[in-house]
Amino acid sequence: MDTKNIPKNKRAVFRRLVNYLRPHKGDVAIGIISNIALAVVGLGPPLLFGAITDQVVPNGKFDMPTHDRINFLKLYAFGLVVLFLMQTIMSWMRAFVMHILGEKIILHLRKDIYARLQTLSVSYFDSRQTGEIMSRVSSDTQVVEEFVNHAADTVISDVLKLIAMISIMFWLSPALMIVALIPVPIMFFLAYRFARKIRSIHRAVREKLGDINADIQEKISGMRIVKAFAREEYEYDNFVANAENYFQERVRVVTIWTRFFPSVELLVRLGQVAIWVTGPILILKDQATMGTLVIFTSYLGMLYEPVGNLARINDTIQRSLAAAERIFEVIDEEPLIRDDEQAIELPKVQGRVDFESVTFKYDDGEEVLKEISIHAEPGQIVALVGRSGAGKTSIVNLIPRFYDPNEGRVLIDGFDIKRVTQKSLRSQIAMVLQDTFLFNGTVRDNIKYGKLDATDEEIIEAANTANAHEFIESCPKGYDTEIGERGIKLSGGQKQRIAIARAVLADPRILILDEATSSVDSESEFLIHRAMDRLMEGRTTFVIAHRLSTIKHANQIITLADGRVTEVGDHKSLLDQDGVYSQMYSMQFRLDEEMG
Repeated sequence: MDTKNIPKNKRAVFRRLVNYLRPHKGDVAIGIISNIALAVVGLGPPLLFGAITDQVVPNGKFDMPTHDRINFLKLYAFGLVVLFLMQTIMSWMRAFVMHILGEKIILHLRKDIYARLQTLSVSYFDSRQTGEIMSRVSSDTQVVEEFVNHAADTVISDVLKLIAMISIMFWLSPALMIVALIPVPIMFFLAYRFARKIRSIHRAVREKLGDINADIQEKISGMRIVKAFAREEYEYDNFVANAENYFQERVRVVTIWTRFFPSVELLVRLGQVAIWVTGPILILKDQATMGTLVIFTSYLGMLYEPVGNLARINDTIQRSLAAAERIFEVIDEEPLIRDDEQAIELPKVQGRVDFESVTFKYDDGEEVLKEISIHAEPGQIVALVGRSGAGKTSIVNLIPRFYDPNEGRVLIDGFDIKRVTQKSLRSQIAMVLQDTFLFNGTVRDNIKYGKLDATDEEIIEAANTANAHEFIESCPKGYDTEIGERGIKLSGGQKQRIAIARAVLADPRILILDEATSSVDSESEFLIHRAMDRLMEGRTTFVIAHRLSTIKHANQIITLADGRVTEVGDHKSLLDQDGVYSQMYSMQFRLDEEMG
């Protein structure tokens, strides 16, 4: 294909897409050779039909005995059968090889895009919808398959087929050839116009489809909220709006298609009329035979087909390029957090954590942490308290390097965490968050996520530590019970204890807890707190405290306001200061009394 008609950025995407074919040169070669052979073999039947017309059918020109005509007919019939068998074999070989190759390319692309997703920072996923990312991994890669199946090997064979046909037709009758070629320039012009118009639409189509996928994924995940607020009709209207936007873009595509291809079809028909008008005149003038007219009639559709194919192929390529562009955007995305070139493996740590004058802000946002300094000794419990938006979550997100501070340093056992590998850092940290996330699978799979090579005995021991073993054993299949997406089949307290068991199995030196007991019953809260107490033993623990009564035993309580540390001390000393912590504690105490 001539890449001059592809814009520069698209040309780069095209070349990059072609690079995915390079490791499969053998398969591509088989596809091209099969397609060329298919095209060459396809030229044979019309020639035999012409020979039958001239040499077998009595026409007064060839004085040949009947038995000779029958012998010729048998020979030509045998030749046709052989050619058709060859066409079938070549067609099967080409289809088999190229479709398998298409699946290989999809697999390669999905591996690359998923591998990149694993390296991207948390900030990337915070700013994008899950459904949009899924659309790029699934449906966009599927579109690229069409490039392999219907474009990668077709252009060469179509060009060669066109040259061969024109040569044969010119040799048979230059006059008829000139007539046959009259519509071709018009068809090329229409194909060029079609390609230019369709090019700009396909990216929009992919974007609108991504919007639909993102909306569906989000609303299905939040279906309980939708129903709880009786917002089914509202969400349906939103979906319809997205679907109609996609529909409008598809209508634009269909409109251009339905204008172009009927026009091409009309030109083909007019070409056939011209041949059937010119052919008989030449026959009457003894400048052509009836067999020549039969050959031209057969070749005519084949002559115009490659021109139409080039337009179809161009459309396929444009759709594939639009999809590939979205895929490569993800593959080319650079992680915000990456290992330093001289990063070392963090040795097993004791758990001393230091924040040294840390200032932090999210992209294009205001500072959420300002000059934060914290020191935690190994095994200490550090509680972070403050009103919503004070910066508690931002602090704990800096410890595993989900984000990096704009100023200052975070140290673990004296190691600047920017100078160690992320894997060695995070392997010594575990998190049990307020929004407990469990994977779709079994109880065993979710606990084992903390240590993939854990034995059944280790899994059961972790569950016992988390006060989860008893309820797990009461499940229909015990540890092999399927818990559904995000653990939907479990209660809030059960999910939390599974998450604690997972953290226990990971055996971290540093633990981050975002307490989530406010929405569970008293019995579950008691069991969860007992499990958390066991989990925190001997580990440096950062607790985001929502209920201040649960952190009385913390070694340090740090009060935050507007991104700054306002108070530091233990429970008793902070109450004596009669500051923000004391006020918050008194308020919660009164609320508990009123609700009790």
